[in-house]
Amino acid sequence: MARVREIVAPALTERAKLGIRVRQPLQKLKINPKKFFQNLTGQENERLKIDKELINLIKEEVNVKEIVFDRKIKNEIELDVKITPQLKEEGIIREVIRHIQEMRKKMGLAPKNKILVFYFGPQNLNEILFKNREIIMKEGKIKDFKIESKPGTKNMVPGKGKFYFEKEINIEKENLWLAVKKVEK
Repeated sequence: MARVREIVAPALTERAKLGIRVRQPLQKLKINPKKFFQNLTGQENERLKIDKELINLIKEEVNVKEIVFDRKIKNEIELDVKITPQLKEEGIIREVIRHIQEMRKKMGLAPKNKILVFYFGPQNLNEILFKNREIIMKEGKIKDFKIESKPGTKNMVPGKGKFYFEKEINIEKENLWLAVKKVEK
């Protein structure tokens, strides 16, 4: 675990320095094994590379798709900061799910409580959300996730009006309206 932290800390510091949110997935993290594992023999070094559990933990903590051990890089770590359209889309989805979970929490709902979520934003954002509807529903424990025109007035009081909780968030410099309603049994 100490070695995992030794890798994760500089990677997260680098992300922060570059202004890349942790929820935004990146393609690759290169690790210079000489910097982190100089006290290990070659055999132990190979064993560490193969330990999928540690590798997966590092991937999860740093939010990268792959890890490459490269003795030729000059720093301890090197992040591939090129954000492809697919990575950008995944980052948007993660951000929307985070906001939905935050709204659920503010409503005092448990994960077992089923909710309906409505959204409305610019066409490109609506298309991304519609395309990834099933993922959002599964991750957010949502009964239904659908587009709906934003109403003119806000109904922030639970049980009053059409929605229990609604808010406008900023995703990729565009406004997205979200509304959550608890499913009554």
